[in-house]
Amino acid sequence: MRSTLLLLIALVFACKNESGTTQHEKPAEPVRKLAGVYPENFKCESIVTLEALGQLLGGAARQLEGAMTPPRGIAAPCNYEVAGAATEYWTFDFDCRDGMKQRADALFEQYRNDSNSNIQKYNELSDAGAIKPNDAGIVNHAPESAAEVAVGAKALDHHGQGLIFIDDDAPCYVRVVGPGFERRVELAKLIAKNLTFANAPMTPRPMP
Repeated sequence: MRSTLLLLIALVFACKNESGTTQHEKPAEPVRKLAGVYPENFKCESIVTLEALGQLLGGAARQLEGAMTPPRGIAAPCNYEVAGAATEYWTFDFDCRDGMKQRADALFEQYRNDSNSNIQKYNELSDAGAIKPNDAGIVNHAPESAAEVAVGAKALDHHGQGLIFIDDDAPCYVRVVGPGFERRVELAKLIAKNLTFANAPMTPRPMP
């Protein structure tokens, strides 16, 4: 009889302990991976290496230190000297802050309007006979028009020296500056290919 009573008491305590454990334990929450690299820690070579840049642009590439501190939330521009048949200077920079789409759309409109205005002014001067070689015999060439190109989600080459595009998988717009339309497009394509939600220069946030 006594052994039966002890067994019943043990079962009651076991049930209470089991019940208490069930009430107080919380299910483990899944750990969400973060994406993005703090802009101040961003490295340009995480997107384009010096070797790849030099091969694409046809010269030995050397990264240059920028003289200006970028606004808060923006990584420092990627500036390069490329020594080939002639020394060229190239740069690209990113804006991955909130509201980047609105700022990018405003720049698209500004660059397009500026390019059209430059062409109109040139044509007016040309019609008036004011476009002549300078004292060194250098002829002023007509400015290039802005042109949409197939890079990322949306892209515009402008002023004969720059290209802007909105990336298709990272929340960023990118500006590329350098000589030569074809090479600007190829460099922009390489950047768009290597830029991802995970390595974008932005305040880290949960992966979608």
